[in-house]
Formats: sequence, structure tokens, C-alpha cells
Amino acid sequence: IIGCFFAWETRNVSIPALNDSKYIGMSVYNVLVMCLAGAAVSFALKDNQSASFIITSLLIFFCTTITLALVFFPKLIELRRDPRGEEKRVRATLRKMSKRPADEIEPERCSTVRLAKAAEEKDQLKRTLEAVGT
Repeated sequence: IIGCFFAWETRNVSIPALNDSKYIGMSVYNVLVMCLAGAAVSFALKDNQSASFIITSLLIFFCTTITLALVFFPKLIELRRDPRGEEKRVRATLRKMSKRPADEIEPERCSTVRLAKAAEEKDQLKRTLEAVGT
């Protein structure tokens, strides 16, 4: 339950290497299925202890192996694809990403518009200083 909570809370992390919520969810599902299978096998084979032990041990082994593979293989694949991490340099933030397209974002928030306004203000102040100086 705690793993599901943390996966849900970190689903909007913008760093791809840290956004494992999908894989954590699959891991929790894997653990749940394996636990239910192990409980059913233990209940069905309570008379044959050695068979029950072997099957339960195999279920535990596969459960942990699949969980570790789900969490770490995507990171290893990404590391092999881009060893220096230069392809996806993203600022770390927990802020929710905007669901609106980029052209719908307010003009004040767009850096090019802010730069244009700053340049216009600079030119206006320069003209004011030249007018005062003459």
C-alpha cells in the first residue's frame, strides 16, 4: 500500500530516471499475483510439505526477480542508450506539467515574449536617457 502511495505521488516527476511509477505499479501487481498463487499452493498442498516448500520458494524467487527487473532494467536500458545523460537534461521539479498545448500558454510566461518586452523597455529607457542628456 505504501509503495502504491509513493508511486501515485511521484507520477508527475519530470526526471525520467526517477519516474518509475508505472513500473512500481506493475511490481505491486506482480507481488499481489504471486502472493495469491503462493497462498493457493500452500493451501492445496498442505499435506505434501516438500512440494509446497519448493513451489513457494520458486514463486518467491520469480516474484523478487521480476520486481527487480521491472524497476532496474528500464534504467539500465536508458543508461546504455545515453551513457552521459545528455539527451534528456531536465530541471528537477515536482510541479505538475501543463496539460495545455504550448501555444495556449499565457504570453507573459513565454520566455521569448519576455525577452522582446525587456528589449523594448531597454530601447525606451535608452531614448529617454538620450532625450534628457541633450
